Amino acid sequence: MEKIYLVLYAPTSVQRIIDFLKTVYAWNNAVPVIIKPIGAAAQIGVPEAHRLAYKAGKPLIVLPEINDLREVLGLKNIYCITDYGETKKITDIVTEKTAFIISGGEQEPSKKELIDIETIKLEEIPMNIPATALTALILYVLSKKSL
Repeated sequence: MEKIYLVLYAPTSVQRIIDFLKTVYAWNNAVPVIIKPIGAAAQIGVPEAHRLAYKAGKPLIVLPEINDLREVLGLKNIYCITDYGETKKITDIVTEKTAFIISGGEQEPSKKELIDIETIKLEEIPMNIPATALTALILYVLSKKSL
């Protein structure tokens, strides 16, 4: 399986960050990224996430803006997963260094933040599910692709 970046955008809950990390860490080629944590998620969740990552010996990336996925990490294939947008099959769009942005709270990325980022629905995955479940399903579908 290619290296996949799972991006939790604007999480508001400490527990959501921890659950997200534990889910991503269950797969070897997945890298968690947290962008714009809000409130308690920023003050308590991010330090707790760093502790968890350090103990697990796994990577954790925290960035202030979505455009840092391109500027800092050099990612080219970035998709924002929503309930609208063009429906795509996940196995058709994943290449090396692909990122999937998943909303971590009530706040969605703005149109300005999503310039040059494709907004899609995933064919294999039901929508309207929590961020952690969506993360697990994306990684599960991709792990089946590599078998």
